[in-house]
Amino acid sequence: MSARLPSLSILAALGCFGFFIVVWVAYFWVAGDTPFVLDGSNAFLNCLSQHDYSACGYTGKLNYWGLMSPVGDWPLLQHVPDLIAIKLGANGHPARERILELLNVVGIVGAIALAWVTLARVGQRAWFWGFLFLVLTSPLLWYTRTTAAEPLATAYLVLLVAATALRAPGPVIALAAIAACWTKETSYPFVAALGAIGLVLAQRRMGRPIRAQLLWGIGGMAVGFTLASLFNEVRFGKVLNPNLFERQLHTNGTGRQLEYAAGLLVSPSGGMFVFWPTVSVLILTGCLLPVLWRRKGVYGRPALVLAFVVAGLMFGLASWWTPFGWAGYGPRLFLPWGLPLALIVLVAYAEPLGRIARRVLTPLWGLALVFAVAFAFTLPHIGHMWRPHATDRFFDQPKPRCDAPWRGGEAKWNKCQHEQMWLDRPMPLYALHGLRSPAGIVTALVVAAGLLGCLFQLRRGLAVSGARTGSSTSESDRVARASA
Repeated sequence: MSARLPSLSILAALGCFGFFIVVWVAYFWVAGDTPFVLDGSNAFLNCLSQHDYSACGYTGKLNYWGLMSPVGDWPLLQHVPDLIAIKLGANGHPARERILELLNVVGIVGAIALAWVTLARVGQRAWFWGFLFLVLTSPLLWYTRTTAAEPLATAYLVLLVAATALRAPGPVIALAAIAACWTKETSYPFVAALGAIGLVLAQRRMGRPIRAQLLWGIGGMAVGFTLASLFNEVRFGKVLNPNLFERQLHTNGTGRQLEYAAGLLVSPSGGMFVFWPTVSVLILTGCLLPVLWRRKGVYGRPALVLAFVVAGLMFGLASWWTPFGWAGYGPRLFLPWGLPLALIVLVAYAEPLGRIARRVLTPLWGLALVFAVAFAFTLPHIGHMWRPHATDRFFDQPKPRCDAPWRGGEAKWNKCQHEQMWLDRPMPLYALHGLRSPAGIVTALVVAAGLLGCLFQLRRGLAVSGARTGSSTSESDRVARASA
């Protein structure tokens, strides 16, 4: 019976993931700003065909939708594959939307495969099941079946971490840096930080120089920035996106920015600790480990980089007029950074995290508690998958709905968003409505089995690695005593 348990848990975990791949491919959803992005690609091609290479259609004033150019203000992340699709003959919106959604599926599958390869090569294969557990408890369960850009951005950032942590060939690192830079035009310092710490961890582990890889990464970032700047020149007539300096698109006042930063962490309707507590706890633990275990010599530089990236993202998004990416589900703008930061944590701190996880998961009650909490916080994602319009009622609570600051005024917008962040009925409660559907019930049962499979596999893998570590330590002690 005990020999069968590992195979059953693997079947449950991978079967759950396979179930989601089928659902993502079969039931896709057009979400977010996708129609604007596709129209922007068409407008960009029109500009090129008319030989208008600078400030094409740029007005310098926000229109009703908050845009200053018919090309739009979105990064190259989805424009590049969309332009390629157009050149290959996919001219209609439905075909191009389908391509973007399938890219999201490929991206998340690829990110999980990269995590497997990375963790296996750094000698921490057991933690792959922890990584899969993070995916199965995330809002990506919903977003990956949509045309929203977050899953593809997640994949590119995971690629950057994997390529640098494994000291991949220079051209691979350069391509990963280019793709990561295209996720957002404000991502450059965070891309540089994650790439650098990934290479430093590779150098510590392998003892090999990283100068060439570092130069390739810098070159990739330079190419990514240059192409993004040329794109901006066509649509805005400027190297930098003017949205970065548009007062009506930013949160004014330190107090309000601090409130939004807190909301990104713990708001009942948009906080990471509410919508993705598993990855939030893991990253927080990674940041605190060198402080809590300083006497054990835990390497502190990765924690400093993690803290810098998290703080920069928090206050950067808090300074944006809509820090969560509303109207969307949960903290949409923060989501792409969850898995790459988690992978850095696992590469840097797998062994001390393994000791903590063994203590928690070894007793059956501990494993059951982790499962129950994670599953409870995942249920809204499952519900939202099947009845995404249910959360429209969350945004309908203010009468009238919150209106953008350039239309209704900054004071009204901030007051309305404050109420939605803290005082209105939380968004996840509306999302639970989808669990009443037959598909929601089946999905919840599949996720429960998958999460238990991941936890049993993680516990088993950590027990094996712990036994090996203990035996090697005992052997070292015996050798030391004999030599003495």
